[in-house]
Amino acid sequence: MANSEEPFIAIIGGGLAGLTLSIGLTRQGIPHKIYEAAVAFSEIGAGISLGPNSITALELIDPRIRDALKKCITYNEGIDGSSKPARACVHRAKFLNEFVKLVPSSMTEFGKSLVSICEAACSSQLCLTFADGSTSQASAVIACDGIRSVARQQYVLAGIEDQRICRPAFTNDFVYRGMFPRAKFLEISSNAIDAGKGTVFCGQNSYVIAYPVDKGELINVVAAKHIKSPSADTLAQHESNWTQAVTKEEMLADFENWGAPLKNILSHIERPERWALYDHLPAPTYVKGRVALMGDAAHATTPHQGQGAGMGFEDSFILSSILGEMLNESEPNSVKSDSEMPEDQIRNAKIEACFRAYDEVRRKRTQEVTRTSREAMQIWGFSGDGIGRDLEKMKKSLDGRMKWMWEVDLVSEVKRGVELVRKNLEVGVGV
Repeated sequence: MANSEEPFIAIIGGGLAGLTLSIGLTRQGIPHKIYEAAVAFSEIGAGISLGPNSITALELIDPRIRDALKKCITYNEGIDGSSKPARACVHRAKFLNEFVKLVPSSMTEFGKSLVSICEAACSSQLCLTFADGSTSQASAVIACDGIRSVARQQYVLAGIEDQRICRPAFTNDFVYRGMFPRAKFLEISSNAIDAGKGTVFCGQNSYVIAYPVDKGELINVVAAKHIKSPSADTLAQHESNWTQAVTKEEMLADFENWGAPLKNILSHIERPERWALYDHLPAPTYVKGRVALMGDAAHATTPHQGQGAGMGFEDSFILSSILGEMLNESEPNSVKSDSEMPEDQIRNAKIEACFRAYDEVRRKRTQEVTRTSREAMQIWGFSGDGIGRDLEKMKKSLDGRMKWMWEVDLVSEVKRGVELVRKNLEVGVGV
């Protein structure tokens, strides 16, 4: 499909979102290359929560992912996910390793930290400049470069009036993380907590969740705390470094009124760190011309609903599918233009229309997930508006939002996106 040695589509970032997009584009036969800033594929964190929507998206991207999932997915004990995808968890590093196997090594260039994107002179290509001084060109760019996305700040949202939208926004939430072998977890919790099932414990402005990963051999523990009015010093410290080493005494002070089993678990985190949580304020668009933001670069969210990775997987399926449908169609192209229009201009018009459709299909849903994730912290912390400590109201609210997130029809969303592309091309949008 590409007529030069340059990649047809450049993917910026080789995290889980970038890798799943690459797998999707490969299945659709669309040439591309991943530019990853690190020297090797790596992920931060230990466990990833996967809702049914996340599992469905992954399996739709490429059936091979189903086999990769089987090797590292962990369900609550008594549930195997055989009849219907169920909420599950994976060990982040092992999950990444399985994904890497599905991406040919030639697809990736490491040590490529994006500095800028601009339109190439005397061509219809986009020029990418990296921190090592190298450059590359591509017909289109899909930025999966995370919450601090250079593409978001420097290109897609450059010049926007409210600059807060370009940058990560502090949510006043912190988390502490720990991982324990199953036997150790049962010992330090005095067998008071079921190690085979994900469990959430709620407290005032805080919660603790424990769930099994690695086929139940390990238990991941995340303790979250909301601080309504952080001090100026706290804000300044976390602005420069989102992860702060703290003493065990400092960590336990955030959970001083909690029960002994949970406090004992937290006290066994060997090197406690306080992770400040950031998300994105809603952007007016995820695209600009033939540059699109995806995953955390578009809609970073807090982890309180377990949908951060899942939204990126949905993005990957929908965007790769829309591009595949439009760029691979065998019928005469539907671009409303002069019949002598050069092939590369027709292709670029299709890509731009695909990106516009992706933005239309994805932006409202993903931004609502980000907004309601902030609400979820309040609900878990007994501070939800009109809910407080009423457990029945908590359950009703949480059940409703999970149903909305989990039961999305992703195939229909792709069809809607393709219809939008064709409609826009017929009237000349993007041409």
